[in-house]
Amino acid sequence: MNISIPHSFLKEFLQTEATPQKIAECLSLCGPSVEALEKTKADYIYHLEVTTNRVDMMSVLGIAREAAASLPQFGLKATLKNDLYKPTRTLPVGQPFPLKLTVDSKLCPRFTAVVIGNVTIKPSPPSIRDYLEKSGIRSLNNVVDISNYLMRAYGQPVHTFDLDKITAKMVLRLSRKGETITTLDEKTFTLPGGDIVIEDGSHKLIDLCGIMGGASSAVDENTKNVLLFVQTYSASHIRRTSMLLGQRSEAAQIFEKQPDPELVMPVILKGIKLFKQLTGGEQASQIIDLYPAPAKPKIVNVPLQLIRDRLGVDIAASTVDKILESLGFINGRVPSWRRHDINIPEDIVEEVARIYGYHRLPSQLMTSAIPTNYPSTNFYLEAQIKHWLVGFGLTEIYTNSLVSQNFPGQLKIKNALSEDWQYLRRSLIPSHTQEFPAFEMANTYHPRPGQLPEERFQLLISGFKDFAKLKGIVDALFAKLHLPVTAALTPTTAVIDLEPVIKQAKIYPAYRPVSAFAPVIEDLTFTLPAQTYVGPVLEAIKASHRLIASVKLTKTWRQNFTFTITYQSLVKSLSAQKVAPVRKKIVSTLKTKVRGTLVGHLD
Repeated sequence: MNISIPHSFLKEFLQTEATPQKIAECLSLCGPSVEALEKTKADYIYHLEVTTNRVDMMSVLGIAREAAASLPQFGLKATLKNDLYKPTRTLPVGQPFPLKLTVDSKLCPRFTAVVIGNVTIKPSPPSIRDYLEKSGIRSLNNVVDISNYLMRAYGQPVHTFDLDKITAKMVLRLSRKGETITTLDEKTFTLPGGDIVIEDGSHKLIDLCGIMGGASSAVDENTKNVLLFVQTYSASHIRRTSMLLGQRSEAAQIFEKQPDPELVMPVILKGIKLFKQLTGGEQASQIIDLYPAPAKPKIVNVPLQLIRDRLGVDIAASTVDKILESLGFINGRVPSWRRHDINIPEDIVEEVARIYGYHRLPSQLMTSAIPTNYPSTNFYLEAQIKHWLVGFGLTEIYTNSLVSQNFPGQLKIKNALSEDWQYLRRSLIPSHTQEFPAFEMANTYHPRPGQLPEERFQLLISGFKDFAKLKGIVDALFAKLHLPVTAALTPTTAVIDLEPVIKQAKIYPAYRPVSAFAPVIEDLTFTLPAQTYVGPVLEAIKASHRLIASVKLTKTWRQNFTFTITYQSLVKSLSAQKVAPVRKKIVSTLKTKVRGTLVGHLD
C-alpha cells in the first residue's frame, strides 16, 4: 500500500524541529519506507510504502506516531499531538435518529451515524484543499472534502449521504445476485450477490458499502441535511466485492485490512466538529453507535531479558519502556490499532528492535561454523529433470496458465482480462502447438466444489512425430529417476504427474550386488506386427524370467527387431542348458503378448 502526505499536514500531528529530510531518513530506518521526498514550491511531500499488516499507518496520524517514536532515537525531539485516541468527552446528545435501522453486526461490527443539519455546500478553505491535493486527492466541496480529510488524517473511511434522498429506513444486508447499483462515479454494477449493501425504505440500493456510495443518495449543491456514516465492515466481504467488480478504491483497501473499530467514535466526533467549522451545520440527531461485541484488550507480556537476548544488546529497561509507550504499548496491553498484527512476545521484540534501530545492533560473525544451505530436494530434482530433458535435445517452453478454449471441467475466470485468457487449464496440452520437441513443467488446475482449485504439478513432453523417440526419452528420464515408467503416452505427447514422481524418485540407484559369475549374452531377432510399441516388448522380455539381467534393442530392419539379452546369476555360472528354457520362455511370452515371431530356430 502507498500513501502520500505533505509535510505541512504531518506537522498537524507531529511536534518537532526535524527537517523533512531527517524525518524521511529516520522513518525509513525504523518504520515505513519513504520511497521519495518530493519538493514543491512551499512544502515537501512524503511518498511512503506501508506494509499490508500496518493499516494504522495509512494515515497522517499513524505516520506521525511512527515519527514521534523514531526521531528521539536519533537525538531529535518529537512528540505526537492531536491524538484522537486520547479520552475526550461525554457524547453530545441530539434529537432522535430519523431513520429506522437494521444492521447485521456480522457484516458491520461497528456502525455509527449522525445527522448534520443546515449545511451550506461551498468550497473548502485553502488549507484543507492544499492538504488533500498534495495527498493526491481532488478537492470537490466542503462536505466531500471532510470525508476525504478524515480518511487521510486518521485512516478511517467516512461516507456522507443526502438525508432527504433516503426514504424512512436503512437496511444493511448482503446483496442478492443480479441487483444493480449506480455509484458516485456514474458506473452501474450488476452485483454477483453476497456484497454488503444498504437499502432504504423504497427498496433502492443507496450504498455499496466499503467500496463507494450510491449516486441516488449523493450530496449535491442543494443538500441541506447530511447523514454522516463511520463504520467498520467484514474484511473478507469487502475484499471479495472489490476484486470481483474491479473497484480498488482507497476505502476498500483500508477496510479489507481491518482498521481499528475503536477509531470509529473519535472520527465521527471529529467529523461533527469539522461540519460545524466548514459548513455551518449543527448536529441534528443523537449519535447512533451499534457496537455489540467490542474487542477485548489483548495482553502480550515480554520479559526484558528476552528482548536483550534476541537483540544481543544490554538495552536499558527505561529505553524499552519509552519505545513501547511511544508506540501505544502500556503495561503489556497491545494498542487497539495493533490488535491484528501483535500476537506473541517476538512481535514486541521486533517493535523494540526497529525503533531502537537495526543499524545499532551489533554486527558480529557467528563463532560456530556457518551451516550449509542445502537446496530443497524437490527443487533440486525439478532442476535436474530440466537439465536431463535439455540434454536429450528438448527445448523448455513457458506458456500461460490461462487458455481461451472451454474444455470440459475447466474453471472460468470471473474477471478475465482478455477473451484469450478466460479459463484455468486442466491440462498443459492445449497450450502446446509447437512442431518441435519441447517440454514444460507447470501447474494445472482442477475444480473442487466450494474450495479453491486443486493445483497439480505436471510435466508435458510434446512436439514429437516419432513415437519411438518420445518413448525412449520418457524411459531414459524414469531410468535416471530410478522409477518404473508412470506416464500417459499418446503418439505425440507424454503427460507425467510430477508430484508423486518427485516424491518417490531416488537421486542415487539402489545398491545391486555385482555378480562374480560371467554373463551369457546373445541376440534374438523377432518379427513384430506393424505399429508395435517397443517399450512393452522390452518390459515383457525383462519380466519373463529372473535370470534376464538386461535387454536392449540394438538393430531394426522393417518389422524385424534385434534384442541383445544378457543372462546372469548371482549364485552360479550359467550353461547353455540353463539358458535354453529361459530363451523358450521369451519366445513364448512375445508370441502370446505381442504376436511376435522369432526369426530363425531355437537350438
